[in-house]
Amino acid sequence: FYRPPCFSTMTPSPHLTCFLWIFRLSPSVLQGFICAAANEMETERFQQLAKAMKQKNVKLGEDQVSPHRVTLNGIPKDLDNYPKDMLLFLSPSDYAGTGSCQQYFSNIGEANIDLLPRDSPQRKQLLVEALACLEIPGTLVSEENAEILGHLVCDLGEEYIRSSSGSLLPQLNECESFVPSQEEAIRNVLSSGSTPFGPPSKWSASTLNELSGLFRLFDRDILQKIPQVCYKRASCCFLTCPRCECECPADKTITEEVVNDELMPIYYTPEELQACLQGVTLVEHLEQMANYAFTDQQLAVLKKKLDELYPSGYPEKIIPNLGAISSLVTINDIKKWNITSAATLAVLLSNEPPNEQVISWQLSAYLFIWISKGRRDASFYLPKSSLFCRMANSLDPSACPQSTKDILYPKAKQAFSDQRNQFPAYYNLIKPYLSGAPGEDLRALSKDNVNMDIGTFMSLKIDSVLNLTADDIKGLLGLNLQDLKKQQDNSPVKDWIRQQRQSELDKLGLGLTGGIPDGYISIPPKIESMKYMAFGFHQLLYCMS
Repeated sequence: FYRPPCFSTMTPSPHLTCFLWIFRLSPSVLQGFICAAANEMETERFQQLAKAMKQKNVKLGEDQVSPHRVTLNGIPKDLDNYPKDMLLFLSPSDYAGTGSCQQYFSNIGEANIDLLPRDSPQRKQLLVEALACLEIPGTLVSEENAEILGHLVCDLGEEYIRSSSGSLLPQLNECESFVPSQEEAIRNVLSSGSTPFGPPSKWSASTLNELSGLFRLFDRDILQKIPQVCYKRASCCFLTCPRCECECPADKTITEEVVNDELMPIYYTPEELQACLQGVTLVEHLEQMANYAFTDQQLAVLKKKLDELYPSGYPEKIIPNLGAISSLVTINDIKKWNITSAATLAVLLSNEPPNEQVISWQLSAYLFIWISKGRRDASFYLPKSSLFCRMANSLDPSACPQSTKDILYPKAKQAFSDQRNQFPAYYNLIKPYLSGAPGEDLRALSKDNVNMDIGTFMSLKIDSVLNLTADDIKGLLGLNLQDLKKQQDNSPVKDWIRQQRQSELDKLGLGLTGGIPDGYISIPPKIESMKYMAFGFHQLLYCMS
């Protein structure tokens, strides 16, 4: 945790000192960094800081690219000097003083659009405005326009992918994920042979290299048409094998006898396992093979075989048999699992991978997935260490039912209690769990200049929000207070407005209406809070069996 000399009493201009100090830092240090003086900087100094972030090519988070401070005194005329990600939160009209809408969307195409949720209205509107700007009335997108759209191509519907044939492939190749309809459209386009690459039967290793980002979408029909020599060499390279000779040697064929030999690990290199072991064979003998003395590199091959066989997540029946392979599963792997049996959970909790750190987060992950799927309460088992809370952050606690959030918040608060007086560090840690926070804790945060974003505010419990005063909310939202107006028709904002005196609402200066006129008395509604009852482990097994 870096604390810059922002308020050194030895310097006449602490804000400038902070800025110059930050400018000398490397991008790796600047990433995620928030200067303690940033919120008190003059707008001009803050703008200089933002430009420094652009020059350093720092990867910023959503809460770091908000344009509120940069645009406080009006839209700058040199927006190209600011981080491209900031433009995601502005509009083409805001950019008009800097350049054309084509230039604006060209920058947007290079920005990290995943800072906006895929289904968010803001992200959808960006695509609509981009298509209008480029005057694309139908579903045919030219290569030139595809280059301008950049990452926005990842949001185009399947009709655009089909109509545009191969012109979108370079951009689609860079996308992190697709919806099923997009995947099917991409496969159809690739199979049609109408792209510059021609039909799959004519593809070369270099073709597969250019399409490496789409390799995971190839179905059996496409794979069977690709020349085998080309496919084997390319697929091996995609799997990052040290060498690309992927044919299984004749004397390395894996038979039933080989599988039943516990010395199997010494007979095969990781590359030979990759070439010779069939996924079906692994699944049939998983319980046995997962307990052989494979090296980490060999175990990685086994896991990759399972990943290829079950891209949507392992079926529950094989999860208890993962053995040593379980030490390699990631949080994203576990998120795909659908654990429905308490017996399976019991087996997972009893597994003992060799790495103690892996044990800690994996056990936490198993429990987190269990309760987030609406299973019986597992709070009895939740680790008390902050490791669980940091891990759960990656698993998105917002997906949990409210009763689970009510469990997670006090545990997170306890886990991070040693950093309670360190801001913004404490707020960034506790933020994912605030949807389970009581009103008194939110009131305490309102005094710490946390500048809560409106998305986090909208996720708060209604009964907690109703306990807040206008001053509390002003303190919580800080620079983001204006966003409250946009949510006045949505819960919990509308519920809170109805419980406030209009005179108090007027003090916020947002033009909020619907409060209680002076002289009237309001009887607040009764808010029922569901509480989870704690079960012992034997009770959990009994209830879910």
